[in-house]
Amino acid sequence: MVLFYVLGSIVFIALTGYFFLFKDRFKDKENLEKHWRQFLKAKSLNDIKGIDIYGTQLIYNKFLLANQLEEIISVVNSKILDFPELKKLKEATFNKNLHYNRTLLYPGSSGGKKQSW
Repeated sequence: MVLFYVLGSIVFIALTGYFFLFKDRFKDKENLEKHWRQFLKAKSLNDIKGIDIYGTQLIYNKFLLANQLEEIISVVNSKILDFPELKKLKEATFNKNLHYNRTLLYPGSSGGKKQSW
């Protein structure tokens, strides 16, 4: 009987922890359009702090589109010489671009080392 209480408690704690750790991921799709509009507004106002904040939020949003990423990259590259505080955002955009352009291997593809077994 005690075993069921312990297992039930562990499952409850795990599910609660999962919910609290990943609740922002559930809102990513809803927040994408709002953060994109705020990023474009910061860009038009030449607000470097806003570009940094909303650009970073967009980079870590899993629903970011490729054309939005290209726009962020162009804005950051045009302002990086005058504003070195955008360096972390530039690195994050570089890594996200690498992630988008990576080669996905699948069975039968010529990528990687083939094994003969």
